[in-house]
Amino acid sequence: MYRLRQLDIDDKVCEQVNPGVLEGIYPKEVIETCVQESRQWTRTKRRVRQSTALCLVLFVMMLALWSRLNQRQVWQKLVGGLSNLHPREPLSQMSAPALTGRREELGSQVMEALMQICCQPMARREQTPEAFFERYRLMAIDGTLFNTPDTEANEQAFGRSSNQYGKGAYPQVRCVLLVECGSHAVIGIKISRYDESEVHGSHELLCLVSPDMLALVDGGIISAGFVQAVRDRRAHVLASLPARMWKKGPRRRLKDGSELVQLKPKKNGCYPLRQPIWVRIISYRVTDSRLGEVGKVYRLVTTLLNPRTAPAKDLIVLYHERWEVELVIDEVKTHERVQRKVLRSRTAEGIRQELYGIFLAHYAVRVLMYEAACEVSIDPDRLSFTEAMFQLCEMIPFAQIMEPQDAVPLRKRLEHKIGAVVLPARLLRVNRREVKQVYNKYKPKKRNLSPPEPFEPGQRFEDFVQMVDPLTPSPLLAQEGLPRVA
Repeated sequence: MYRLRQLDIDDKVCEQVNPGVLEGIYPKEVIETCVQESRQWTRTKRRVRQSTALCLVLFVMMLALWSRLNQRQVWQKLVGGLSNLHPREPLSQMSAPALTGRREELGSQVMEALMQICCQPMARREQTPEAFFERYRLMAIDGTLFNTPDTEANEQAFGRSSNQYGKGAYPQVRCVLLVECGSHAVIGIKISRYDESEVHGSHELLCLVSPDMLALVDGGIISAGFVQAVRDRRAHVLASLPARMWKKGPRRRLKDGSELVQLKPKKNGCYPLRQPIWVRIISYRVTDSRLGEVGKVYRLVTTLLNPRTAPAKDLIVLYHERWEVELVIDEVKTHERVQRKVLRSRTAEGIRQELYGIFLAHYAVRVLMYEAACEVSIDPDRLSFTEAMFQLCEMIPFAQIMEPQDAVPLRKRLEHKIGAVVLPARLLRVNRREVKQVYNKYKPKKRNLSPPEPFEPGQRFEDFVQMVDPLTPSPLLAQEGLPRVA
């Protein structure tokens, strides 16, 4: 039995706002601690008018969930129900300039600190064993770009792209993400300029990598220095390897077709290798054009050197878990932000605050999805992100007008609604590298041809994998006249 909140005539609406169904994810005490420790939020005693720090933190996260609404409408979504319950009509209306000013006072440090404390890996081995490989938790690192409003402050802070035709349409900010593959939880982000390589952000995120993790990265991030940095934290790495990278040096052939290669120290580079290190290289081809280019040699590198505990084919299949970070980016840009072209904020500090709010809101949705999946004993991948976000957006205003002690049963009901919509099992991903855009490195989209046939439900990626002898030169290298690697 749920009970409506009782408000006295002297109560301020903003002081009655609480995390509600998000209490277990972002506790009120933790938010208040982050606010008190923020240098941007003044320590002097304030007169409470129409907003508090706790209310503002929740408001920034709600800006991400209701991305199609303006700031004033989002504020009314958050506090409108409480205003209707008030014995007399309170002055709860806040204009857009007032909300912008309060966001400037809050800053981004509170949101950053809240993410560092609350956004932790959530997968449990007994409930989601697919989130682990042996004893290692699967993590992925990748970067993406967000367009910001075209203001001078944003351009100076983040920069923008340009080519022979002129400047890009919008300044852009780069975000490098550290994601738990099994739950899609973003546990760390690094915000930087557009022209700063994601390699630097990846190295800064390694402070969040623990010894029980296996980091999956693409070929644009991997380097000898990155491998050594991961091993210094007693974690491991599995990455795609560019075609002509690490082709020389001492090597040893293993029984499963992979090879051990010793990397020698080098003094050049931003992150040089300090001492020799052994890595394991796996070369393979695919036999189906739907999965990639037939005949092309793909290469992986890993620090898991034992072929008995980490067979080559298992690692080839495992590397495809790295694509979960691409799905996270899709969830944020396509579904959470509803394909909004640019962010809201017109200042650099506002952009950082908004980005932290976006990923804090995404983490909250993913926590609810994970708990709902555990309740019905299915993989979290089988639940719909859009359905979960819709149910959360519907529940938050309702939870605000209920008594705080009703938050736990309301969250249970919310998780039940999320778990009720189960998606069909995934098929293999068809790698059709064709797009509609004219100026692109991929082949143009052939609109008169039907799409490739989908895979059968029982087909697996390893059925189309063919191991390649790394000591045998490929036809492509032979045509280019490159020497055989001894």
